[in-house]
Amino acid sequence: MESLLHDLRYTLRMLVKWPLFSALSISTLALAISANTAMFSIVNAWLLRPLPLKDPQRLVAVWKTRQQNPTQPAYFDYYHDYLIWAGQSRVFESLAGSFEQNYSITGSGEAEQLHGAVATWNIFQTLGASPALGRLFSADDARGEAACVISYSLWKERFHSSRAVLGSSVTLNEKLYRVLGVLPADFSFRLLDRPFETAVWTVITNDDKNYNAASPAPVSVLGRLQPGITVEQAQEQLSSLQQELNRRFRDEPENSGVLVVSLQEDNTRTIRSSLLLLFGAVVVLLVIACVNTGSLILGRNAQRAKEFAVRVALGSGIGRLLQQLTVEILVLFLLGGLAGLALAFALVRVFVAWNPFGVLPPGGVHLDATVLAVTAAGVCLTALLFGSLPAFRAVRVRESDALRAASLSTTSAKSQLRSRFTFVAAQISLSLMLLVAAGLLISTLLRIDSEPLGFSTHDVFATDVALPYLRYASVDQQGIFARRLLLNLRGLPALRFAGASLAWPFNVNGLGPIEIEGQPAARVYELPQAASFVVSDGYFDALGIPLLRGREFTESDGPRSPPIAVINEEMARQFFPDTDPLGKRIRLRHIDETRGPLDPWLTVVGVVGDTRSLRYNQIQWDRYPAAYTSLFQREEESGVRRSSALTLYLYMQTAHPLAPAAIASAVHSIDPDVPLGSLRSAGEIVQSLRSQPHVRADMLTTFALLTLVFAAIGIGGAMAQMVEHRRREMGIRIALGAETARIRNLVLSRALTLAGVGIILGIAGAIIVARLLSSYLYGVSSLDPWTFTLVIAILCAVSLLAAYIPARRATKCDPMLTLKCE
Repeated sequence: MESLLHDLRYTLRMLVKWPLFSALSISTLALAISANTAMFSIVNAWLLRPLPLKDPQRLVAVWKTRQQNPTQPAYFDYYHDYLIWAGQSRVFESLAGSFEQNYSITGSGEAEQLHGAVATWNIFQTLGASPALGRLFSADDARGEAACVISYSLWKERFHSSRAVLGSSVTLNEKLYRVLGVLPADFSFRLLDRPFETAVWTVITNDDKNYNAASPAPVSVLGRLQPGITVEQAQEQLSSLQQELNRRFRDEPENSGVLVVSLQEDNTRTIRSSLLLLFGAVVVLLVIACVNTGSLILGRNAQRAKEFAVRVALGSGIGRLLQQLTVEILVLFLLGGLAGLALAFALVRVFVAWNPFGVLPPGGVHLDATVLAVTAAGVCLTALLFGSLPAFRAVRVRESDALRAASLSTTSAKSQLRSRFTFVAAQISLSLMLLVAAGLLISTLLRIDSEPLGFSTHDVFATDVALPYLRYASVDQQGIFARRLLLNLRGLPALRFAGASLAWPFNVNGLGPIEIEGQPAARVYELPQAASFVVSDGYFDALGIPLLRGREFTESDGPRSPPIAVINEEMARQFFPDTDPLGKRIRLRHIDETRGPLDPWLTVVGVVGDTRSLRYNQIQWDRYPAAYTSLFQREEESGVRRSSALTLYLYMQTAHPLAPAAIASAVHSIDPDVPLGSLRSAGEIVQSLRSQPHVRADMLTTFALLTLVFAAIGIGGAMAQMVEHRRREMGIRIALGAETARIRNLVLSRALTLAGVGIILGIAGAIIVARLLSSYLYGVSSLDPWTFTLVIAILCAVSLLAAYIPARRATKCDPMLTLKCE
């Protein structure tokens, strides 16, 4: 113990004696360990830590799939499917269904929009949730009055944490619901993988016409498996039932299948690959940092070669010397680990504030016991792995070395220099891999950003209002509200254009069959498919979508005028390749042909430019054929309503920032109980849709730049050691008349050679990494020559810059002093 304390005191003195070495080593380790710790805490929170629910390993999600891709979710489940699964399946302890629903809450303060959900009574029983206050749904609630359960945040913010809310009634979409209970603060269930939490849950009652034994209303199904039942067994049984449903219901997508996945996996479906990619990158970063630290230790030990030789000559055993070096290495990594932990706390707080995925994992992100244990184990393991070689190299000394003044010229010093060159070459090869990956993701992001969207994001703002069907039951009532609102908006100062639609233009929820008059009759699922949008006059102007032929919708296109449609250029090209589409007639069809009379024929009066859509957190812009119909020529809805309110999206173009209060006033002058959604710019919305490509590119680029800094430190240190090792040779060269440029180029060429070796070694790994990244790329080849060339050029330039100071120092060698020392 006394010797260990002595070694510890000596180590601390050595760290003070070598401040540059200490600062570089500890800061390098701190940066890498902090990035790894923070990233692991994020991965642990999302992928490894069990959901804060009862027996979460038994919870599963159920999706519909296409025959072409049976391992990927494709459709929502239908409510009549859910009822049959729940009634006939024996693999589930319970099976529940839910679906997102926007609610307007009124009557207790200012009208407000809420993200909500409608669910079967056993939703919380299936999840294994417990209330913070009151109670959750029971079977009796499906037979009784309308009831709801609210989130902890809604209870705290809207109802000021008042217990009086229990048993009281709240007005949601013009309907009274009795509040049964409040969910715990840590309850988190991301409905349909949406990037927001659910504020209010309402229960499906037996008299709800939208949810009955024949209803194709979409639901998200989750289940709790019976003890001992596997996901595969549940998949097999539901797939067998689904084959029967495909024959029984005409509204089922053709040959649809079933996918059963764990709820934990489904909860992270859209972000799992991004998290694993970034975690792999920080692991490589840690390896590079440890290699860099090992290289620095090799360099310092080379300078202490005489000290080690003297110790051996004075009787110090190799084991004793190895103990001292081991303590030095462990202390170095320990200090780096402690500094890294402190920095990791800050990085986690930054990540939580940034919240790039739009929602945080259940339980939040923090450095828990698991993260701290893994970090501690990682620090010890890396210290042993990457510190052992420098330590063993250092103790390979001979007593005769103590008698030589030029200790750095010994075979041991040369061997250590070769080892350091090997470490640096490994750093460069690993840096090449990360830089290529970052370059490809940046190229993808630039390509996505440069794609013409077809609509303007400059000076365009969007918001939405929800019209409860109980108050606005008919399309005439909805149309009157929309017309008055557009007139009010167009009267606002500085507002150039205003339009409305029933959907966002930035993403397409699905395609539907389109019938073209005059073409041979076909079954509905054999018809060509296109996206459809219901929009008002002024919509195209507000979004800056160009009119190419014909005309747009006007105020005169009302319910009593002939029904018309405007199509986009892609639809004109695909559906009318050899003829002018103007004057032709199309009809929107539906997979469910039992819903009643067919929709009317629509005369095509105009062709507008294509708009690209981006599915949430996907990397590729999609371009679909699309048909636009008039908001004021809608037919009365029949069949199932997905929601209890009609969401009307508003688009406004203005050169001046809009005041939300002015827009709210335009809405509330018509109906004070209709809440206004958040006002956002079109650019902000588009950026949020592609947040993951941005996160991947930004974070991987940061990690790659750090590896570049580490590589520069490694090259600079190796070249400095080489100059010190060959100081006598360079002094003789200068004494014999060698030019300064020649001495400088000698060092720079060696640095370039070292970089070249690392680049050659890293090319194969970079190609493998690029291939693995192919699913993340858009508009750029995984073997893009420009990216590889640029990365190689950057590494060569950084190598030369890092070697410049040692090269300049080599030219300053005093021949007389050098030879005198020899």
